[in-house]
Amino acid sequence: MRRVILMPLSVAAVALAGCAAKPAPPVIEARTETVYVPVAVTCADPKDVPTDPPHIGKLLNGDAAHDIGPIAASNLRLRAAFDQAVALLQGCTDSAKK
Repeated sequence: MRRVILMPLSVAAVALAGCAAKPAPPVIEARTETVYVPVAVTCADPKDVPTDPPHIGKLLNGDAAHDIGPIAASNLRLRAAFDQAVALLQGCTDSAKK
């Protein structure tokens, strides 16, 4: 009879003892971290950026012998604009390496 009474009492005492303990408060740590973020910087003057060459769609009529002239001229203008843009970008990458 004694075992029957003491066993539930001891289990209840252990369970209540666990409730009496207070949990430790959370530890708050304040620190400062430095994060380097890349920022876009203009390396070229916007006036130096080449403009888009004129479109030639209205000059073409479907005759290959006629269309080769405007296409060739447009190709030269596009290549010149591309070469200017590449030179401008190379100047930007060269300054970033220094």
